[in-house]
Amino acid sequence: MLKEFRYEKFHSLLRNIGFSTLPFPADHYGLALILGGAEGTLWDVTGIYASMARTLNKYFDRPGVRRYCRSDFHSPRWTTDERESDTILEEYSWLSAASIHQTFEALTALYRPAEEAGWRMFSSSRKIAWKTGTSFGFRDGWAVGVTPEYAVGVWVGNADGEGRAGLTGVSAAAPLLFDVFSMLPPTSWFGMPHSEMREVEVCRESGHRVGRFCPEAQKLYVTVRGLESPACPYHRMVHLSPDEHYRQHAECASPDVLISKEWFVLPPVQEHYYRKKRLSYKPLPPLAPGCTSDAAARPMAWVYPQPRARIYIPRDFEGKSGESVFELAHRDEDAVVYWHLDGAFIGETKGIHRLAVRPTEGVHTLTAVDGRGYSLEVPFTVLPQL
Repeated sequence: MLKEFRYEKFHSLLRNIGFSTLPFPADHYGLALILGGAEGTLWDVTGIYASMARTLNKYFDRPGVRRYCRSDFHSPRWTTDERESDTILEEYSWLSAASIHQTFEALTALYRPAEEAGWRMFSSSRKIAWKTGTSFGFRDGWAVGVTPEYAVGVWVGNADGEGRAGLTGVSAAAPLLFDVFSMLPPTSWFGMPHSEMREVEVCRESGHRVGRFCPEAQKLYVTVRGLESPACPYHRMVHLSPDEHYRQHAECASPDVLISKEWFVLPPVQEHYYRKKRLSYKPLPPLAPGCTSDAAARPMAWVYPQPRARIYIPRDFEGKSGESVFELAHRDEDAVVYWHLDGAFIGETKGIHRLAVRPTEGVHTLTAVDGRGYSLEVPFTVLPQL
């Protein structure tokens, strides 16, 4: 996502909304910026959540008027008796009210710590948008929560920065966050910025706008930009043999005997992860013997490497060249995949398709072939070692 958005723009956005700890140019951080590849302070992060809440609180929900004040994004202030400076209303701000509202709604749905797990069952419970974080080496556990009235930030860790195994934001900081909120006066929730949102029908299973073959739909409010998104690409009509054990088409079976069914078909890599969490997911039946391949339902895809990837393989502690682990996803859990590097056989996998390889410096081609003869190729380059 950051590659499409451009990390230079994201770097500029972070500085504009309140991060004061980005002293290097965008190229220094690169795509790792979206994964926590830069430092931040609890003061800045909590202040940014407060600024987003402030933007929603002061949003003028009337079409055709200027309803944003970019100065709403500012660092926390120690006192509450400061007078607001003269505000200049604009049509846009660093972040839209609709995107902030959708993000906060999503953050209320996170699973709370055990003692807060059943919060929705009690009328006295408060709605809180909250997020946790854990730094590398378990040195810091973070939790930040926000309502229209309060923004609360919690840090847990050792003052000297020493890590502690198992110290995470969820286990250490989140319980304190909810303890703090329980001591505060009752809170409310943000109003929806209707001027920037539209009600649409979405596919219940995929989350995309409802498509022709989606069996179930639900109505949701989305940002205006969401109206530009395509219809669900994953529900489609498939043609099956009379016993529904195989996929067939008109070139290998009589159309009179084919059974047509709506089917939820994810790309192989997405299916690889999705089916681990959704036991109800039904993979496509295999192609019937004698039928040519169905390009739209290709059986496997690369997880790593991606085409034309540039790979750096570091040395191990003994100074020897390390390994790179290549991986692909296959729709058939029992499929056997045969791996080749530059035409030479290097191994086979079944079930979990991961293979550790020690390629030399230069340009290579990795090929994978399954038992049905379906093959994939991917070119990649191994960079010189330092």
